[in-house]
Amino acid sequence: MSERGRRGDRPLRWLVGLVVAAILFVAAVVEPSPGIARYGPFGIFTRAIWLHAFGYAFLSLTLLYALLDTPDGPTVSPLVVPVIVVAYGTLLELVQLLIPYRTFAVGDILADAVGAVAVVAVWAYGRAALSALGFRRS
Repeated sequence: MSERGRRGDRPLRWLVGLVVAAILFVAAVVEPSPGIARYGPFGIFTRAIWLHAFGYAFLSLTLLYALLDTPDGPTVSPLVVPVIVVAYGTLLELVQLLIPYRTFAVGDILADAVGAVAVVAVWAYGRAALSALGFRRS
């Protein structure tokens, strides 16, 4: 893809990240359904924890794509992305303190962090592995 084409899709990348952040905000302030407390896959954690982990993992992925995949190379370190994502998740948890039918939960913040860090780790190690195998960006 030409440099001009890559630069042209930059606003679209940010728009996707903002849409994901907006969806997470709406999910944080609407009244949850009663089924959210049930256990999710593998019977280990509740559905809410799984939704937090995957939702914030997806937000991390969109931010990585917007911030790091540029023709000139990364503009920031990938380590900044989980910090931004967890800060946003923490802010939404604090907003939930003001909503009577929502509760603040440290477990939700931890799930956000796990999702964000997992995506950044896969991104970083995946790029390094592809580089080591001789795959180069064009």
